[in-house]
Amino acid sequence: MNKVAKTKKRYGAALALSALLVLASCSNSGSSNQSGATTSSSATSTAVTVESEPAPEMDWSDLPSTDVSLTNEGLKVSEAGTYVLSGTTTGSVTVDTEGSVRIILDGATITSSTGAAIQVDNAELAVLEIADGSTNKVTDASTRDDEEIDGAIYSSDALVVTGAGTLNVDDKFADAIVGKDDLWIESGTLDITSVDDAIRGKDSLTVNGGTITIDATGDAMKSSNDTDLGKGRLAINDGDITITTGDDAIKAEQHLSITGGTINIVESVEGIEAPVIVIDGGDITINASDDGINAAASNIITTGLSITINGGNITIVMGAGDTDAIDSNGDLNITGGTLDITAGSAFDFDGTGTMTGATVTVNGESVTELTNSMMGGPGGGGPGFGGGPGGN
Repeated sequence: MNKVAKTKKRYGAALALSALLVLASCSNSGSSNQSGATTSSSATSTAVTVESEPAPEMDWSDLPSTDVSLTNEGLKVSEAGTYVLSGTTTGSVTVDTEGSVRIILDGATITSSTGAAIQVDNAELAVLEIADGSTNKVTDASTRDDEEIDGAIYSSDALVVTGAGTLNVDDKFADAIVGKDDLWIESGTLDITSVDDAIRGKDSLTVNGGTITIDATGDAMKSSNDTDLGKGRLAINDGDITITTGDDAIKAEQHLSITGGTINIVESVEGIEAPVIVIDGGDITINASDDGINAAASNIITTGLSITINGGNITIVMGAGDTDAIDSNGDLNITGGTLDITAGSAFDFDGTGTMTGATVTVNGESVTELTNSMMGGPGGGGPGFGGGPGGN
C-alpha cells in the first residue's frame, strides 16, 4: 500500500454525544384475550422525548491536506488530516490514527479484492465527504479473512457521511455502510445495493439530509445496539429516502424518531420497528407485508413499549393476511398528523390507545376514534378494521 503520512498537528474536536436513557418501567397487570372479548393492560411508557445529537464539527484547516491518485496498492492513512482521493484501485483505503481524518471522494472508484473498500480501524472522528459534482463507487469483496469487518464502508469509531456528490455503494459481503459507534448521514446522494443490511449505526444512526436510495436483502436502515441502555437509537430529521428491502425498512433496538424528510418504503416486511417510536413530522409512505409501524420488544427493552404520532403525513398500505398497519405491543398515542391507511387491520395495541388529534382515513372511511383490532374478534371491528389477534 501507499503509506501517506503527514506531520500531526494539534487540534480540537468536541464530540458532545449524550446518551438516550430509555427507562422502561412497566406494570402489566392486565391481560390480552385472544378471542377479542377484553383487552386490559397498564403499560407505562417513559423517556419518549429524545433529541438527536448533531454531527460533530471539525476545523480541518488546522490539519494537513493531501491529494491522492489511487493505485491498485490502495491507501493506508496513519496520520490525521484530509485526503482527497481520485482514480481507481482494487485495494482498500484503511485508516488507523489517533487523530481525526477526512476522506474526500472526488471521482474515486474503490473495488476491494480482499475486504472492505473503506475501513476505519481507529480515528477520533472519521468524515467521508463526497466532493461536489463528483461520482464515486465503492465495492467490497464477497469474502474476507476478518468477517467482523462486515461493511463495504466500515468504521470502528464515529463516522459522518456528507458532501454534494454521488456515492454508489455495491455491497457483496454483508452490509453496505457500517458504523460501530455513532453514524451520521448529513448530505450527498447515496445509491446503495446490499446483500444484507444497507446502513447500520450500532450505537446510533442519525439522518439529517441527503438523497438515499436503498435496495437491500436484509434491513435497510438500523441501529443495532441491544446491550447498552441508551444506545441503539435511530433518528431521521430530513432527507429524501427510498427503500426496497427484503426485511425491515427502518429499525432501532431502543428508540426511533422521525421529525422530517420524505420516506418512501416501496417494499418491506416491517416498515418501521422499535420498542419506542415517536413520529413528529415527515412525509412517510409505507408498503409492508407484516406490520407497517410496529412497537416491539428487543433484547434490552421489553417493557414501556409505545408508538406516539404527533404529526406528519403518513400513508400505509398493507399486504393481505394477518397484518397490522399500526401495531403496538404497548401503548398507542395519536395527537396529530394525517394518516391514510389501507389494511385489513388498522390499529392493534396491547396497552392504552388514545387519539386526540389527527386526520385519519382507513380504507377510504374517516375515523375519529381508535378501534383496537384485538377487541373486534374474528371478522369484527367495524368497517375497515380486521379482528382477531394482532401481529408481533
